[in-house]
Amino acid sequence: MVKTLLDYIHQHLSLRLGLIIILIVGGVLGVSLSVLFYQTKQRVNQVAERRATQVLGGTVRQIEKIMDDAEDVTAELERMTRRYMEPDSLLAFTRQMLEEHPDYLGFTIAMKPYYFPAKGRNYSAYSLRHGDSIVTVVEDGDYYNQIWYKTPWEKRRAMWLEPYIDDTPGFLSSSEYNYSFVKPLYTNKGELVGIICTDLLLKWLSQAVSDVKPYPNSSAIMLDHNGHYIVHPDTGKLVRQSIFSDPDPQSRDEVKHLGHAMISGQSGSWSMYVDGQPARVFFRPLLRTGWSIAIVCPDSDVFSGYNRLLYAVWAIIGGALLLLLLFCYLAIRRIIIPVKRLAAATQSMADKNSLEKFSFQNMELSELKPSSSENTLRRLQDCFVQMQQTISTHIAELQQINNESMLRNQELQQAYELVREAQNRKTAFVQEMAHDVRTPLNIVSGFTQVIVENYNDLPSYELDDITQRMKESADTITRLTRTFMELKELMKT
Repeated sequence: MVKTLLDYIHQHLSLRLGLIIILIVGGVLGVSLSVLFYQTKQRVNQVAERRATQVLGGTVRQIEKIMDDAEDVTAELERMTRRYMEPDSLLAFTRQMLEEHPDYLGFTIAMKPYYFPAKGRNYSAYSLRHGDSIVTVVEDGDYYNQIWYKTPWEKRRAMWLEPYIDDTPGFLSSSEYNYSFVKPLYTNKGELVGIICTDLLLKWLSQAVSDVKPYPNSSAIMLDHNGHYIVHPDTGKLVRQSIFSDPDPQSRDEVKHLGHAMISGQSGSWSMYVDGQPARVFFRPLLRTGWSIAIVCPDSDVFSGYNRLLYAVWAIIGGALLLLLLFCYLAIRRIIIPVKRLAAATQSMADKNSLEKFSFQNMELSELKPSSSENTLRRLQDCFVQMQQTISTHIAELQQINNESMLRNQELQQAYELVREAQNRKTAFVQEMAHDVRTPLNIVSGFTQVIVENYNDLPSYELDDITQRMKESADTITRLTRTFMELKELMKT
């Protein structure tokens, strides 16, 4: 089939020229569009990076706002506690704060040992949200070794803790991951007397971060200091898994490098495979906590508009090239019609003027009509028409000369036949004459020998007979000789 198509193209000059034009135009257009699309893709990359960076910055600001609010709420609880540092007041304050701030999981005011001697060694006022209700309790267990109490107490400063599940036996706890802001509680005299802990549910933070998307299929992740997921589209991976223990097999090294870059406080973008698909990852640190947040943008989303434009442009260009090919084919076909006619006429003349097929009687030239157009091919056609007419005139003259020559050849042939017939008759006459002369000559010669050998023995009557017959033979020879001489004289005239 391919060979048939190639043969068909080879046989049609207009189609070949059209394809050559399309290849040249398509090549130039392809190179130009490739450069244009490359620059456009770079521009799309820049726009995507700027857009993702803006969204990432907005997400960071949103997280910082959540943290600012939590710190402000904690500071407000601290001020209230300093004014009324009584056991029942602490319980009321934690419950009041939880009622006024529905986005928080719980509030804790944990005092140092024996701060309220009447309450024993331990006293911790804790309010926790359970669904639509609030539970307020006094926890008197040994909470001093809990991370939310021990860490800020030792470091003497406020801080954000890594996400954890507060499932300590004997304490009111939540089964879900939460993250906490903890702050040392000082009296008005500057004495450290306890720890204030504000708890937020991790899934609320994850939802707030995940809802911010620069593209429809983009997603966000957040890592703690050790690379564990604080925010992830798959909530089953929160805290339990890290970016180092759950890499995509296709991009294991890239994921590890990304994880190290994120937990080291770097910012930037990374190209890699996520779930088997190419994507861009934009990340930056949360300076307040030391955590790092990243937005994953699949290339299919980043370049969706670009790809649609690319497909549409190539489809339009393909259709335009096909139309151009058709137009070129028809235009060239129309233009080269005179060339085809010239070629056909020339081929006809070449075939009919070959030595093997030369025949003036059967020779007919293809008729071409002069054209009124001014283009080169038309002028070439007109020149060929003039040449053809001149050749036709010469051929007509040659035909006339040939006819006259053939007539003369026929006359010569007839004359030749007459001469040959006369020659044959002459030969026959000479042969007949020789035969006629030989017979009487043989008689004379034979009787002469008889007389010479037997003259004395021959009787007179026999000798007379021989003499008479010899005389008759001599007369016959004389007559034939005279006739031959007369014929010879006649032939001379």
